[in-house]
Amino acid sequence: MNSWLYLVFFSLRRQLRPRRLVVALILFFVLAVLVGTRGLIDPWKIKSFGGWIIELPFCRFFLPIITLTLGTAVIGDDREDKTLVYLSTRPISRWSLYLAKLLGALPLALGISLGAVFGLCAVASACGGLPLPLLEVAWMFLPTIALGTFAYLAFFGWLGAVFRNATLIGVAHVFLVEFFMGQVPGVLKRISISFYVRCMLYDTGSEHGFKPPRNPPSFLPVEGDEAATSLLVVGVGFMLLGMYWFSRREYRDLS
Repeated sequence: MNSWLYLVFFSLRRQLRPRRLVVALILFFVLAVLVGTRGLIDPWKIKSFGGWIIELPFCRFFLPIITLTLGTAVIGDDREDKTLVYLSTRPISRWSLYLAKLLGALPLALGISLGAVFGLCAVASACGGLPLPLLEVAWMFLPTIALGTFAYLAFFGWLGAVFRNATLIGVAHVFLVEFFMGQVPGVLKRISISFYVRCMLYDTGSEHGFKPPRNPPSFLPVEGDEAATSLLVVGVGFMLLGMYWFSRREYRDLS
C-alpha cells in the first residue's frame, strides 16, 4: 500500500512539468484579459459570462486541451523516457499501477481547471462586476467543471494507454468531436463529453437566463442530474477501461 501511495505522489510530481503549467497559464491569461476587457466596457451578466466565457472558450477548448496534455502524459511520459517496462516489473499489479498514475494526475487537473474558473469569476467580479457574489457565481460552475475534468482526464488517459501517438489523436478528437460535433443538430452530439458539460451548465444557470439555444432541433439537452450521472459514468468507465487495457497490453518495444 505504501509503495502504491508513493507511486501516486510520484506521478503527481512528475506531471508538474513547466511546459504544461506554462500552457495552462498562457491560456488562462488570454481568457482573463478577454474577461477583464469586456467587463470594463460592459458589466457581465450570468447569461453572457456563462455563454461567452465558461461554455465556449473554457469548456470546449481550455478544459479539453488541459486534460489532454495531462491525460495522455499518464502513460506517455514513461513511453518517452523508456521507463514503462521498468514500472511494469514493480511488485504492483499493472491495473493498480495505471490507477495510481491516473489518480496522480487528477489533483493537478482539478487544481488547474477549478482554479482557472474561480480566477475568471474573480476577474469578472473585479472588472465591471457580476450580479451575484463571487463565491456564489463560482459555485454555480465548479461542480460541472469538476465532473467534466474527471471525464476528460479518464478518456485521454485511456487514449494514451491505447495509442502511442495519443496526443495527435486527442487533438483531432477535441476539434472534430468536442467542438464541431457540438454544432450538429439532433442527438449525434451526445457522443461528446462537452454535450453533458453544457447540459449541466444550462441546468445550473437556468434561473439567471443561461439556457440552451432557442432553436429546439439544434440542441436537445438532458436534465442536469442525468448529465452529471453521464459524466461520472464516462469517467469511471474509461478509467476502468484504461486499467484493463494497460494490464493486458505488452510494451516490449519501449525498453
